[in-house]
Amino acid sequence: MIRELGIENFMSIRKEQVLSFEATKDKTSHELLTVEIKPGMRLNRMLILYGANASGKSNILYAYETIWRMLVSPYTNKLQAIPFYPFALDKDKNTRLSVSFYIGQVRYDYSVEYNNRYIISEKMEYAPNGVLSLFYSRKFVHEDVVPDIEFGRTVGLHLKSKKTIVDNTLNNHTVLSTFAKVSLNEDAKIFRDTYNWIVRYVHGMKGNTLLDIAQQLIDNKEKKDYFISAMRKADFNISNISIDNEARMQSGKDVFFTHHTIDGSDFTLSSIDQSLGTLRYFQLQECMFNMLREDHIYSFDEIESNLHYDLLLHFLTTFMMNTANSQILFTTQDQQLLDEEFIRRDMVWFTEKSKEDASTELYCASEFGLHKNLSLYKAYRTGKLGAKPELGSIF
Repeated sequence: MIRELGIENFMSIRKEQVLSFEATKDKTSHELLTVEIKPGMRLNRMLILYGANASGKSNILYAYETIWRMLVSPYTNKLQAIPFYPFALDKDKNTRLSVSFYIGQVRYDYSVEYNNRYIISEKMEYAPNGVLSLFYSRKFVHEDVVPDIEFGRTVGLHLKSKKTIVDNTLNNHTVLSTFAKVSLNEDAKIFRDTYNWIVRYVHGMKGNTLLDIAQQLIDNKEKKDYFISAMRKADFNISNISIDNEARMQSGKDVFFTHHTIDGSDFTLSSIDQSLGTLRYFQLQECMFNMLREDHIYSFDEIESNLHYDLLLHFLTTFMMNTANSQILFTTQDQQLLDEEFIRRDMVWFTEKSKEDASTELYCASEFGLHKNLSLYKAYRTGKLGAKPELGSIF
């Protein structure tokens, strides 16, 4: 589970902004939307980002994706550029990202500083015994020299494994990502477990394509039965999903949905003939299928895109009532959500453009100290929470 994300000099974010999943003492949806990951540490399972258009909501998600991708994606060419998107007025400065997360009850704190050519520094700490200790740290030395890497004593790496990691860590990718391109012995179990957890359970915004999902359903009857049941519950009346191999060359003509009518007849439509809302909900169900079975972390940009509000609410309620320690982070413009009884104030965050330099500023609804009986929806609608467009006259 994620505890905290830190972002500095990344896209529209100039000064460090921190997004926290730590829960306050608010008892709203306490049992459903928070998890006591360890004594004294309770985390939110859902965070929502609101803000005006172009205020930086999506950039928070891009930063979230970037740090996880850097942790597990190595390069084979030392000259390959690192994707680098600094704030427009600070292009000569490095980007800094950090994330604090839990694997089981063990806390990990990771930070990285980089530019378009090199990882300048990075550090991973973990707390297998409750106290943070060094996992590894690295510093940039010179473009033609391997980085200076130090491993913590509790990691238990043998000298040979240390040398393998150092020799294969290029200046343009992280130490942990080296695990993806080398074979290490059993003494590297902590590296293997950390790497595998990120790859398996932390997901980006894009997800699999319709064709990928459809192929999985054909290969997995349990998953297919779940999808058809979920789509029926959402009032789509889909009774089957298939792939036409001969039509794959025609864009949008490869995945077919069979619809069942009230009079008992069936008809089939290709994905290109489905509504965007149907396809959006179909793709969301892959996330839900996984979260109902294991603890995953997903992010969604404009989660309500093309969905009727009742469908969005059904998805979020299903997540809330039926998953364990999974987390979701999403942006939305749907203000109606703020009026739902299950919404906690510490799970609602806002982005706003600074009047000084137009950089993104991030803050939480719980920071306002609003009376518990004051509607969060009304407070936002009337401008008390900011993060709304400043509109001129219609005349």
